[in-house]
Amino acid sequence: MMKIKWVACIAIILVIGVVLLQKLNGSQIKEATVPEESTFFSSATIEESDTYNTQTQGDLWPSCWADDDALYAANGDGDGFTVGQGNVVNVPPNGGSSYFNDIAVSKINGKPEELTGETISKGEQIGQIWNNPVGYNRKPTGMACVGGDLYLAVQDLSKDFNDVPAATIVKSTDKGKTWTWDKTAPMFDEYLFTTIMFLDYGKDYEDAIDEYVYAYGLDYNWRDSFNDRVEDPKDLYLARVPKTSIQDRSAWEFYAGIKGKEPTWTKEIKEKVSVLHDERVLYKDAEVTPNNLTVISQGSVVYNKPLDRYIYTSWTEYTFEFYEAPTPWGPWKLFLSEDFGQYPWSDTHNGGYGVTIPSKFISEDGKTMYVQSNTFMGGANNYNFSLRKLQVDTK
Repeated sequence: MMKIKWVACIAIILVIGVVLLQKLNGSQIKEATVPEESTFFSSATIEESDTYNTQTQGDLWPSCWADDDALYAANGDGDGFTVGQGNVVNVPPNGGSSYFNDIAVSKINGKPEELTGETISKGEQIGQIWNNPVGYNRKPTGMACVGGDLYLAVQDLSKDFNDVPAATIVKSTDKGKTWTWDKTAPMFDEYLFTTIMFLDYGKDYEDAIDEYVYAYGLDYNWRDSFNDRVEDPKDLYLARVPKTSIQDRSAWEFYAGIKGKEPTWTKEIKEKVSVLHDERVLYKDAEVTPNNLTVISQGSVVYNKPLDRYIYTSWTEYTFEFYEAPTPWGPWKLFLSEDFGQYPWSDTHNGGYGVTIPSKFISEDGKTMYVQSNTFMGGANNYNFSLRKLQVDTK
């Protein structure tokens, strides 16, 4: 009898020990978490630099395909397609002007090889800065075309690019000429879900699976926080909201995990669960600066209808990191990690940031997509709306 009691005690001690070990070493266990490699694509290749350029100025360029067949896109820090008040189209990308803006919205027409455009609205016409403007400015992170209207997610980004405390969504019913939003408070704050990327569901959201608009979000920052002021993003989150209530914060629901085979949702933002967790750190302890780079960043998520696949395009300072999934909530798998190497770069070999794929330019078979990214680092300069081909094949 005594022997049985001792065995039971030892078993309990072992269980407690395992639990404590998991708690003590939780970060070490978590650091080993990386996504599976994709088996959906048999090959994926991307051009070494931007191939299709426009005479514009700005970066980021989240976009959506509207019911008038135009692509609408928002840039950060630049004049877009115009300089000054004269609406002069196609100015040199580095011409600059006294009307330089932290945000602008443009209408873009044509195919990748023959794009034209005009800038419609800028700066305070589009949104406001919620935090001290000495340290923060406006940046576009996601755009959705729904029911003939435009919705744009705008965040407060610190001027050293290392934290994002707030974000809101603005709406235009006249194709970007004027914008409205709740001016009393941002929809998202406290660094939670403050980098918002709308799921691109094709022309005027016509490929949507239901009556919701889906949006992905990051906490804390839009990419790795180089000075570690806030936590580095390692999780991609998902939310949904009825198409008729996009600017109503109380209508938003956040992905809370799978129950059985179906996704579950919660109104509580602090109860959200990530759809993608990637703990990889690239250029770890490298001599180059910046280094120790996490891989979840502001990019885009697009539905590739011909392939029935969702594509998330992320990046680091030196790499592109692309993922695919069969549903908006996953499972997400890595299908391309393209390393462009440390600086210097050139105009014929460069990576970039703010990596997006506009649904408008996806080929009929889905195997050719066009990637928009920007950089002004390391000797390369594609600080304009620019595209390069991504070509994939399936097994």
